[in-house]
Order: sequence, then C-alpha cells, then structure tokens
Amino acid sequence: MDYPHSERLHQLTSQYRRQLAEVGETQRKLREISCTASAPRHAVTVTVTHGGVVADIKFPSGAYRRMAPAELAGVLLKTLAEAQRLARRAAAEVVAPTLPPGMDAQKLFSGEVDLQSLLTPEPELRDVTRDLMDIRD
Repeated sequence: MDYPHSERLHQLTSQYRRQLAEVGETQRKLREISCTASAPRHAVTVTVTHGGVVADIKFPSGAYRRMAPAELAGVLLKTLAEAQRLARRAAAEVVAPTLPPGMDAQKLFSGEVDLQSLLTPEPELRDVTRDLMDIRD
C-alpha cells in the first residue's frame, strides 16, 4: 500500500541523512586543521589547530638566544597570532559552503558578524496564544 505522503517523507529522510553526513565531514575537516607560522629569522615556529589551540612551539634556530626576553615574547605572540589567523581562514574555507548565501565565513570566524542579527525576531503572539503556551514576557 502506498501512502500519499510516503514519497515526500522518503525525500525528507534522504535529505536529512545527506545533511548529517555533510556535518560529520565538516567536523572531520575542522579537526584536521593545523596551521604553522614562522617568525622572521626562524626565531620561533608556532603550530595551532582549529580554534587556535597551540599544538607546538619550536625554536628552529639559535636566533632566540640573541633576543631580549621582551623581544622574544613579542615575536612569540606575533607568530602565535599569525598561526591563529591562518587557522581561522582555513576553518572559514571549510565552513563557507555550508553557510547561507551571502554570509561571509571570514567575517564570521573573525567575530565581525553580529550573531544575533542572524536570528529572526520573536514573533508577535496574541494573548490567547501566550496563555495556551504559558509564555510571559
């Protein structure tokens, strides 16, 4: 027996499964992000993962030995910031195809997008509807 809405239900189920698989693939790609930045003269090299988590810090040359502590700290922080910028860019490239048209993934990952602006405003509800739903302001 064929029900009138069975084909539509099958389409929706297939669409859901496809989207679920895409989300899993996006998460896998995000977990694989690893970006490395090097300071001038290779005083320091910093590797970060998605989210900017520091995975490794190396001092590939002896250049750091000739630096004052404050200078080394500055170079380290600048190199870390560059590695994090590269990781944000890589994450934005992974996520961009999943975003609504017109949304800039780079701006989203840099914090330039007001996330509240993406939400629809709360709909106007009549008093009777509020009573039925037991919602109060």
